[in-house]
Amino acid sequence: MSPAVIVLIKLAIRLVVFGVVFFLAARKNPKVVIHNKWATPLIALVFALLNTGVYWLLTPILNLATLGAMGFIMPFVVNMVFLLGTVKVFEKLNEKRKSDKKWIEIQGLMATLWMAAFLTLAHGALYLGLDYFPNM
Repeated sequence: MSPAVIVLIKLAIRLVVFGVVFFLAARKNPKVVIHNKWATPLIALVFALLNTGVYWLLTPILNLATLGAMGFIMPFVVNMVFLLGTVKVFEKLNEKRKSDKKWIEIQGLMATLWMAAFLTLAHGALYLGLDYFPNM
């Protein structure tokens, strides 16, 4: 298989996994609200693109900057930034559409940390399953 096909397959798997995480988070935590259930795949796609593309670019820089010492904390912080970025993307989309109805809403710091923790666990599982073990 060509490298482009492999990247697309990995992105599709990430889309499904992050979609499930967003769906379950919205059902289990009342402070994580996705107002339109059909928006979940779009939200997961934006997060998956950030998580896959930007994280891939940032990993060597972050490892060098922290000398690898923060290898367990850094994915949590980066995923929290990606989560906030994803929410911001959809806020900007709402502004352009001139709509009052939000796509995703995370109410409070604890809900943001909770969501970032679950996204980081999913990120870790995806890293092990798609990137680490296949290279062994």
